[in-house]
Amino acid sequence: MSNIQPVKLFNAALDDATDSPAGVVLRGALDLGSLHHLLRDDYQREAQPLTAQWRILDALQKRTRLPDVDLGMRGEEFTTRDGSFFLKDPTYIIDGVQRISTIIHFVNTNPGVDVRIGATVHLNTTKEWERERFHRLNNWRSKLSPNILLRNMRESNAGVLMLYSISTNDKVFPLRGRVSWNQRMTKGELTTALTFAKTVAYLHGHKVSSHRNNVEEIGIGLQKLVDVVGIQALRENIRTFFDLIDTCWGIKSVQYKESAIYMRGQFLFVLARLLSDHYDFWQDDAEKRLFVGADLRRKIAQFPIHDPEVVRLAGSSGAARQILYILLRDHINKGKTTKRLSPRSTATTADLSDDDEDDAKAA
Repeated sequence: MSNIQPVKLFNAALDDATDSPAGVVLRGALDLGSLHHLLRDDYQREAQPLTAQWRILDALQKRTRLPDVDLGMRGEEFTTRDGSFFLKDPTYIIDGVQRISTIIHFVNTNPGVDVRIGATVHLNTTKEWERERFHRLNNWRSKLSPNILLRNMRESNAGVLMLYSISTNDKVFPLRGRVSWNQRMTKGELTTALTFAKTVAYLHGHKVSSHRNNVEEIGIGLQKLVDVVGIQALRENIRTFFDLIDTCWGIKSVQYKESAIYMRGQFLFVLARLLSDHYDFWQDDAEKRLFVGADLRRKIAQFPIHDPEVVRLAGSSGAARQILYILLRDHINKGKTTKRLSPRSTATTADLSDDDEDDAKAA
């Protein structure tokens, strides 16, 4: 605790706030020298590049006052001196990362310029309370990426935690380090956390029927999968699915996601749903473990992934997914009089057109 640098507020005063943990908040102006002492936890979106913060820079250049930032102090220890408050406990940015980071840059490149930023400080906060407030504030603005909402579920949702862990820490997983759990996709990332989670849901649709219309429903479905399928089987199924894609068309060698048609959300959803719909890929009695035999792997690898029509369908949603599903299924069955795919009686392409969220919206 001795390493914590106090955060200074001037012209500050306590104010009643029934929705804050301590029942009061501290409102005042942040001392610019304290901006570097503010902390940021992992529920936050990452600081955006300055090119994306032109509105904030424009306001600073025009000396326009920015909206106050929202802070949480995990404790209640502060001192006052000469009309200023000094926050002694760790103080985290709940809302205002982009404003704070842009102000720091602006002040460094424009020394002597008078910049002021107000702050509302909640006392006795916890990480959980801050995260919930962060979500509420940003959902009102409808700008927070679903990737971050999913990422922030991992501490309370075993399914989300497993997806996060396998995509960030599993050294043999083809998608390690290539799933975006942030506000925006960066170079080298091939898909978003939202698309990744939806693909897993489609792959296990025969075990858990779940809606995929919003992040909360996806989270509930993933937790159900852990309960029904088991964490180890679920992890192995995800590895098997993406190993199949890596073997057939390549994941580890992809440099630009635009060239990987098979990593588009539409194609992933269709392939995952096709595997879920047919008994051939689930040979254990409980149908909890994905299995793709050598013959089927070879057949899937021969699918004309770069055919112009396939490329068009993989870039579309709605009814296009149903057409792509039929093309892929018929390709696997082509030339076979025996050992054709055995569909479930419930197999249907109907709900493939119900989910129109794509990579672009999640990125």
